[in-house]
Amino acid sequence: MSLLRTRARVLRTWPLGETSLIVLLLTEDDGTRRAVAKGARGIKSHFRGLLEPGTPVEAVLYLKRRSDLHLLKEISLAGTLPGSSRSLQTLALRLAGIELIILCHREEANHDGLFDLLDEYLRIFDSGEEVGFAPLFAFEAALLALNGLLPELDTCCITDKPLTDDNFRFLPVEALFARADCGHEGIDLERGDRDWLQSLFRTSPSGMRDRLMPDGVRKRIGRVLHIALSHHLPGYRLPRALAMLRKDESPGGQIDKESSA
Repeated sequence: MSLLRTRARVLRTWPLGETSLIVLLLTEDDGTRRAVAKGARGIKSHFRGLLEPGTPVEAVLYLKRRSDLHLLKEISLAGTLPGSSRSLQTLALRLAGIELIILCHREEANHDGLFDLLDEYLRIFDSGEEVGFAPLFAFEAALLALNGLLPELDTCCITDKPLTDDNFRFLPVEALFARADCGHEGIDLERGDRDWLQSLFRTSPSGMRDRLMPDGVRKRIGRVLHIALSHHLPGYRLPRALAMLRKDESPGGQIDKESSA
């Protein structure tokens, strides 16, 4: 049994027995780890209040050599708890980022940069102020980039000719971008959408904190990213956290049923 001391973000928990919890952590040094927090549901447990999804912690784990379920020995707060927000949208967007990590990350996968990305994203919510969709979309684009799957926005994937704002189309089958005149069927995007995508692809989530997306842009960009993530990342689905919002307020608008068909 070896010892791991690391910063981490709590992703989720499951009950174990009458008083304990299984905790899924995204660690700074070692990807995702599952660990038992013994007695964590007890009234006097030192774990209480520190195992909510997204909480930044300093954790000490005993790693078992022959098991993927380890032991959470110590834990302490290592940052700021999120401020309370009256906005359901803000709560849903925060939880959606956590859920995306759970859906798309595998323990055997490369985790370089993943902790820093989630840590940056969750810190956006520390103030408790309302947050829009732009940081979530930048977070999704960064997930694609970390996996080496970020689509090209400068040249057509079919002809290699330059893409322009008025000659710009998304090909759902390939999950790539092309010129509208290349002869392939796809989703025609509007003037300005390419600029938004370039910003999302090239800017960190915190850099998009104050960018407000018009509803039409949000739905089109959300649809494109939803399809790209579904195509490229095994395990991806639209985060259930966003189901807390009304159907027409989800980032993909009415594409949820279409994309899962």
